Amino acid sequence: QPFDERKKWFYENLYGDNPPNQHLSLLPQENEIVVDREQLFTSSCSKIVDAPVERLKEALVIRFEGEAGMGSGVYREWFDNLSCEILNPDYALFTQSADGATFQPNSHSDVNPDHLSYFKFAGRTMSLALYHKQLLNVYFTRSFYKHILGIPVSYRDVESIDPEYASNLQWLLDNEIDSLDLALTFSVETDVFGVTQLIELKPNGSSLLVTDSNKTEYVQLVTEMRMTQAIGPQIRAFTDGFYEVIPHHLISLFNEYELELLMSGLPDIDVDDWEKNTEYTGYDENNQTIKWFWEVVRGYERKELAILLQFVTGSSRVPLGGFANLVGASGMTKFTISHMEYLPNRLPMASTCFNLLKLPEYETKEELKERLQFALTCGTGLIDIT
Repeated sequence: QPFDERKKWFYENLYGDNPPNQHLSLLPQENEIVVDREQLFTSSCSKIVDAPVERLKEALVIRFEGEAGMGSGVYREWFDNLSCEILNPDYALFTQSADGATFQPNSHSDVNPDHLSYFKFAGRTMSLALYHKQLLNVYFTRSFYKHILGIPVSYRDVESIDPEYASNLQWLLDNEIDSLDLALTFSVETDVFGVTQLIELKPNGSSLLVTDSNKTEYVQLVTEMRMTQAIGPQIRAFTDGFYEVIPHHLISLFNEYELELLMSGLPDIDVDDWEKNTEYTGYDENNQTIKWFWEVVRGYERKELAILLQFVTGSSRVPLGGFANLVGASGMTKFTISHMEYLPNRLPMASTCFNLLKLPEYETKEELKERLQFALTCGTGLIDIT
């Protein structure tokens, strides 16, 4: 089913016969949540965590302490400010990913003794925003959206956290290693506040060599360790809070790209600005394939533009100041289209940390349009990390 139809069905089944009450002034005083603007995170945490979920779903009546204002404008401001506070590095809950635009749970968040209760609060807050159809200026890594949805992570998701390590995993899969004497075992060393710890990926993993016959298993296990197990308690606390408001079976209607659009909305994308700030490798702006590409893009609706931007950069977020300020793993990184040899049925590929689209030199505009659309539908399966 199309995204818009699933979104409509999602809210119909989420609300049932009890949609949120829009008449906030008629609600009893017990529904009012008073928060301290100067201590927004901690005061909001105590009030939201202690409040009955059904009351929060019925209506959010937010008032800042010492201020008279209430209503939808106030709770929109509250959501905006609170979502920024949740990402505040002082709380050590989330860290910025390698792409510079998205966030991932901090594997060392336990430096804050209250970190798990804060993650549960963050999950409940994010789902309340979705429940009450409030958009958030927050963008997470593709892997974290997958965790919320219960979708298994792939080794390709490692790129947003550690592009070099992801490239090493790709090399391992692409090359024969039995004759190389890599001395690689089913174990990894990790640094925890200056102390090196050895983690076995499976029983007796430190004595089991990685070979051509088992390297696929190794890559999957090391991916799960870095992307899931390393932040397992944080993920569980966040999703516990999230599912209190929106059950898993409903949110799982969507994929990781669509969840970002649900939570953060469709961006306003200026295609003229996008094209003006695009660089080319192996192509130039006068190449016929490039002309066809921009003709196809100009025919896209807002949702399709957002998905294309997600596919290539890892996020639908347009940076402040436009595409000239696009950031990648190594700092300011322009959107780039590189030449790819044409082969029948070959699809475009992306390298998100470098904002790079690898585009085959298709023979017709119709073929380019069809192959690009198919690539966007396939999503992260066509992200290239070499």
